[in-house]
Amino acid sequence: MAENFIKKSIPYTFKDPSLLDHRSFIGGKWVEASSGKTFPVYDPTDDQVAFSVADLSRDDTRAAVEAAHAAFLTYRHTPPRTRRALLNKWASLIRASTDDLAAICTLELGKPFTESIVTVNYGLSFLDWFEGGIERLGGETIPAARGDNRIVTIRQPQGVVAAITPWNSPIAMITRKVGAAIAAGNTVVCKPAPETPLCAIALAKLFERAGYPPGVFNVVTGSAESTPGIGAELCENRLVRHLSFTGSTPIGKFLNTECAKTMKRISMELGGNAPFLIFEDADIPKAVEGLITSKWRSSGQTCVCANRILVHESIIDQFKSQLQKRLGEVLVPGSVWDRKTNFGPLYSGKAVEKVKRHLEDATSNGAELITGGLPAPDEEGGPNFIPPTLLVQPPGSVEWDALAFSKEETFGPLATLLPFKDEKEAIEYANRTEAGLAAYLYTNDIGRMWRVAEALEAGMVGVRVGLVSACEMPFGGIKESGIGREGGGHCLEEYTEVKAITFGL
Repeated sequence: MAENFIKKSIPYTFKDPSLLDHRSFIGGKWVEASSGKTFPVYDPTDDQVAFSVADLSRDDTRAAVEAAHAAFLTYRHTPPRTRRALLNKWASLIRASTDDLAAICTLELGKPFTESIVTVNYGLSFLDWFEGGIERLGGETIPAARGDNRIVTIRQPQGVVAAITPWNSPIAMITRKVGAAIAAGNTVVCKPAPETPLCAIALAKLFERAGYPPGVFNVVTGSAESTPGIGAELCENRLVRHLSFTGSTPIGKFLNTECAKTMKRISMELGGNAPFLIFEDADIPKAVEGLITSKWRSSGQTCVCANRILVHESIIDQFKSQLQKRLGEVLVPGSVWDRKTNFGPLYSGKAVEKVKRHLEDATSNGAELITGGLPAPDEEGGPNFIPPTLLVQPPGSVEWDALAFSKEETFGPLATLLPFKDEKEAIEYANRTEAGLAAYLYTNDIGRMWRVAEALEAGMVGVRVGLVSACEMPFGGIKESGIGREGGGHCLEEYTEVKAITFGL
């Protein structure tokens, strides 16, 4: 089946070709679009068509919501231990299919195979975490002011959850949303990104095999052209009680407004613009490693990626030299199917154009190119490849707020070092944005660690670490970077309603 489904040759043989399917999953059935339409998905390494999948409509999405609601009426009564066993089975099947899922991720996202393995394992960590919380999800007893009453609370599932997932981590973002929702007793309609639908389809195949009732998990695939109609149905349909979205801030704001019309619960993990502060007393080698992890992991295509990098003026030359050296040692470009490769292309030409624009803006405003830059058209790497690129902005050359990367995420492998004079200046610039997802700092001063971490306006702060993402941590932002948290100790509570019951004696 893989040979017929995939429209180009790849250096990987699927152990389970049945994971590859062009259809969507609604009410426990594998369905075509009612219109019969399909849309192509491209391999970012060469922009060739990799495969095609069903292009569903708003009407198809309505059918998925209705199937999820019908399933919810029964599934909400499933005992916690049964839900735990089902989630464990799904995770076991995913674990057994790690290589195939990683290959799918590599095919449709262009992520190096070694990194794709990491994202599958990261996704599994959430299912393991949620499983452990299912039987701890309960209520409380409240002392009553009136002595003849007794008050208790219980937590109940909300209903149909709509999950709109991004392209940049297509396995983990699904397990993080869908896993939490179904663990709490809800049913789900998932709309994966048009760039990465096959990961969602493969996860649904394994979900079906785990033995879940039909309609608990539904996958609606759609092209970029069909997405607005699908999104409108998920926002406006009153059977949908919670919408969880990861993506850009403008789209998140729009969805938030639309969901307010029916008073839906929402979870929004939106754009970031992470500052990365390196003080004069920092351990420079450790700060270099942390920045590489934060900035160039997944070729800079993560929402918590360092975007505004501030280095104290007294150490910036030393830091720049060590960073340039380590970039050449740590990051290995090449075929994304080669297990030695850990640095691949961007997901599309659209992403490349944004990086080019930020690079040209910085250099036109005085930034010095240290390494990398735009590859020549005939260089190896493919049409969407940009090498790790490092710039340094000279002191006093331009107001930092005027630079393009100060205003928006680069979402690519381009970093510009900014020299700062003191802690106050660094914090003020770091907070001068409406984004507040992640922030990072490196210092050896314990007082400064606490002081700056508390001062930075972000939902997540990494102190002497370049990677903050973990299933046990509440993931999310403040300001315009989102609402709600995914993961952490209260992750399942996001998908429940609290009901207070007062007993009169």
